Amino acid sequence: MKLRLLVLLLFAAFVLPAQETDETNPFPVPKPRLRYYEVPDPTPYSSIITTALVQDFVEILASADMAGRETGEEGQRKAADYIAGHFKAMGLPPVSERKNYFQDVLLQNESWKDIGIKVGEQEFKNRTDFYVFPAYNPDRPLTELKEVVFVGYGIEDATYNDYQKTDVSGKAVLFYDGEPMDKNNKSLITGTEFRSQWSLDWQKKVKLAKAKGATMVFIVDTDFAENSKKNRKNTSTYGWKSFSTRTIVKDEDFVSNIFISPAVADAILGKKSEKADDALSALLEGNGKFKPVKVKTKMEVRMDKELKRLEGSNVIGFIEGSDPELKKEYVFITAHYDHLGKVEDVIYYGADDNGSGTAGVMAIAKAFQDAKLKGNGPKRSVVCMLVSGEEKGLLGSKFYVDNPVFPLENTVVDINIDMIGRIDEKHTGNGNYIYVIGSDRLSTQLHDINEKVNKKYTQLELDYRYNAKDDPNHYYERSDHYNFAEKGIPSIFYFNGTHADYHRPTDTVEKIDFPALAKRAQLAFHTAWEIANMPYRIPVDVKE
Repeated sequence: MKLRLLVLLLFAAFVLPAQETDETNPFPVPKPRLRYYEVPDPTPYSSIITTALVQDFVEILASADMAGRETGEEGQRKAADYIAGHFKAMGLPPVSERKNYFQDVLLQNESWKDIGIKVGEQEFKNRTDFYVFPAYNPDRPLTELKEVVFVGYGIEDATYNDYQKTDVSGKAVLFYDGEPMDKNNKSLITGTEFRSQWSLDWQKKVKLAKAKGATMVFIVDTDFAENSKKNRKNTSTYGWKSFSTRTIVKDEDFVSNIFISPAVADAILGKKSEKADDALSALLEGNGKFKPVKVKTKMEVRMDKELKRLEGSNVIGFIEGSDPELKKEYVFITAHYDHLGKVEDVIYYGADDNGSGTAGVMAIAKAFQDAKLKGNGPKRSVVCMLVSGEEKGLLGSKFYVDNPVFPLENTVVDINIDMIGRIDEKHTGNGNYIYVIGSDRLSTQLHDINEKVNKKYTQLELDYRYNAKDDPNHYYERSDHYNFAEKGIPSIFYFNGTHADYHRPTDTVEKIDFPALAKRAQLAFHTAWEIANMPYRIPVDVKE
């Protein structure tokens, strides 16, 4: 077997603790040392990724038996079992907590059947006059309130107490976000310009109110418009979201809590609004202790929630690296294997989206494992991960980066494959191309490596039109690599472009260009091979 000898400077970020940094360059500047080793010729292993191999995979994944592979449905579970069976037959070790190939992905969808606040005859609207975090609010279809107690900032500390001796059991409480700052802009809690945990963790106040027996909490947000906009993602009930059993918030953990605008606060306090302001002003000006203000009111709060949950799974194939040090770093190769399922009796087969990418990753895993079995395995560990939940919002990959099996800080790259089996209208009649997205967003070297291995091994036309930051399609944000990139992990996304069958039942096996699919998967393999065998880790050297 032909070997090529590498004599390179090893950037020892993973070996040597000493690193130089400065304020103008936040990226570590590792101290180099020489490292010598031989890297096998990868072509005998890339040749394993054949037209026949990927065709076999796609024909099963996009068969009627898989029923469109919708996350949480039987078809997705069958596809996961099929992929796991492939990894097992190859001799890959199970790496999950349950000693199998699956990382369970828990998804939930929360929506409000009805949500609103009514003070007297005045109605207030969600995300216009108030906002709530669904994950931290239980289902309360209707709560009627007759009394609200204004308790300043809602804090009870060793040297400071907004509640005093006031009993709020069975009542709603209203308080300001943050903490009291005196006229010299010093916190009354810390005695300095630095704020306490009471400002940093609003949940701490809610839990205190609950412990005191309050039935509901209203938090006055003095920067309501900006914070409502900033928290729009977390206050939204649109679509499915991933969650972990370790972070599930149970209804009994939280009392209902609502962030309100100052205008809503004034409506709730009514005639006692000025009294509440005066009590707070006196405190901040150092004229005595704050005294809670009790307000009689006629209110109703509707928080009628509908909660749905389902379970998918990520399937993980692990090829451990051969180098004692480098094997502690991980090269990820990902693709989503889920699709849109079926509507009534109509199946959305998803042959290209993303049976093609799934087949590519499965074939790449086989190539790396074959190299390992012949004593030429990668220096770094390689993780071939097929994720579910992509069609519901990149949720399988999001779940993974939030609950990683391997340390994210040791994850070197994510090479993501999403749709590589078709030819789009811009390249009619010529499948010898691939769209490359994201390669230079975080690491210039990732871009250079992809260019180099393509020139040497696959000679595809690399089309970067969708990599433009002003791309109106926003493809960079629309596949699973993006969740890795958001964690600062260099990522590259291979894509054949859309076509008339995209997200339609007509995305079927007979329309796949299998030679093009195999060659594109070979490019992904060569990029992964190069990175997995480099003596130094590719740097993050691009600032967004």
